Amino acid sequence: MELLNIKKWQTDKDIKFIFNILDKKNEETRFIGGCLRNLILKKKTDDIDIATTILPNKVLQLLKKKRIKTITSGISHGTVIAIINKKKIEITTLRKDIKTDGRHAKVKFTKDWFIDSNRRDLTINALSCNLNGKLYDYHNGIKDLKEGNIKFIGNTEERIKEDFLRILRYFRFYGLYGKKKIDKNDIKVFKKLSSNLKRLSPERIYSEFKKILLCNNLYEVLSLMKKSKLLKYIIVEDNDLKRVKNLKKICKPTQLIDFSTLLSILIKEKNLLKVFNNMNLSNSEKEKIKNIITFRKKINFKLIANNLIKFVYMYGKELCFSLLIYDYVISPNQSKKKTYLKFFLFINSYKIPKFPIFGKDIINRGVKTGPVVGKILKSIEEWWIDNKTKPSRKDCLKKIKEFC
Repeated sequence: MELLNIKKWQTDKDIKFIFNILDKKNEETRFIGGCLRNLILKKKTDDIDIATTILPNKVLQLLKKKRIKTITSGISHGTVIAIINKKKIEITTLRKDIKTDGRHAKVKFTKDWFIDSNRRDLTINALSCNLNGKLYDYHNGIKDLKEGNIKFIGNTEERIKEDFLRILRYFRFYGLYGKKKIDKNDIKVFKKLSSNLKRLSPERIYSEFKKILLCNNLYEVLSLMKKSKLLKYIIVEDNDLKRVKNLKKICKPTQLIDFSTLLSILIKEKNLLKVFNNMNLSNSEKEKIKNIITFRKKINFKLIANNLIKFVYMYGKELCFSLLIYDYVISPNQSKKKTYLKFFLFINSYKIPKFPIFGKDIINRGVKTGPVVGKILKSIEEWWIDNKTKPSRKDCLKKIKEFC
């Protein structure tokens, strides 16, 4: 019997409280999922997932009795989320799949941990551990995890046909933990079943692909996905992986880059609308991607060094990072890399000041309310920015006289 060192969880009052609530006769509760994988690999753990033999409605009753806030959107599939001191603890009842169609599963709850483990997709996802630290590993998941072997439980094709999203989940976990080469037969299965991604909702595609784009070995993962004929059903076949490869030369994908920036790097402008529809992106994500692609054409990046404050003030820190990264991956060179890394340091530490005067200041100087006030204000702001935002409020108020 293998024991894990889970002292941190054993001494966490919120986790202990939840386990005590679920501590009922003839019932059992264990840690499961990502928190266990990260613990074993000594990685940072944010979310805690637990599994229990207690039925979902009973779990809900027990939590409400202790006045714990809950989220119940997943209760039909056995999941209740407990919110305690801003922590989200996902509690899922053991289950087995009765019927699957590649998109949805009809489930039946069970008290058998082995049966529950059999319905999970990958060996590394079937690990569980009780509050005493006792580890349960029904499918040699520990060995696979430590060796970086991402492997389906049972027959690969059968498991994917139960839920076609598992193809993308495979690559997400490969991006997180994979070290070994993907089995050639698995690649064949991925190719064979790849067109079934069209059957999945844009929301499910978006959720998984977003996680994939935030993995550290992104170029390798996307290259394997392209080889498996998957990318054309998500971001269309005509994409630019070379840009993603260039990305590694200037920063880690998870360092400065959000999902919208990564997606803008990967897709070509002519394919924007199709990709937006394939993943049902939010309006803010669409807007940022369009801004990155559009502004990059308008900005003379060679002049930024002398106008860095203006650049940051006009576009904001977040978009500045994205524009610089986007420009670099399209046309990388060593000189640009050194310059942009210096820009990153400046932008990160720079505190964007507020323009020190307002429309009322101009009106108080005798200018009538109307469009003229806005024009004067804009002219003074441009002067203030051109002077690296150094002029004080007093200086800006004096400047008004030139327009009155």
